[in-house]
Amino acid sequence: MTEHQGAFTVSTRLLLSSEQRAQLERLVRSQRIDLADLVSMVVADRCDTLPAAIFARPAGAATIPIRLFLTTTARQQLEAFTDARAVELADLVSQIVADYLDTLPDSAPAPEPARTNVEQLRQRRSELGRLRDRRDSTGAQAPAWLAPYIAELEAEVQRLES
Repeated sequence: MTEHQGAFTVSTRLLLSSEQRAQLERLVRSQRIDLADLVSMVVADRCDTLPAAIFARPAGAATIPIRLFLTTTARQQLEAFTDARAVELADLVSQIVADYLDTLPDSAPAPEPARTNVEQLRQRRSELGRLRDRRDSTGAQAPAWLAPYIAELEAEVQRLES
């Protein structure tokens, strides 16, 4: 442990299931926060209400190295808990984080926003106009693929308009 800006830096690891790891990754990305800062805040917020029991490590648990930034009081509370119950710090921190993740609403990965027909129609019309200009300007030298492609785009524009 080293003292860093009034907080102790503790190196440990998180042992999470693949679902919990994915949920934690989504949370870090959505909050735009450093993993160490997020986990440190979660652990610090729960130091006064540490879990009554430490559950077994999840099968196939992913191991994530982590740094915790703790106040002297929080560090002492964690040390007292791990010494009294003879548990590893990694198991305690993993349980705290897993319990926190369980309180969050389920969130599926955000799907890519589907483009609306209006956007697709605008894009297709623009492309169609550009290709027609190319066909008209090149005349007989127009590539052989251009006329069928223009016909396809016209059919797609009609489909989008209906």
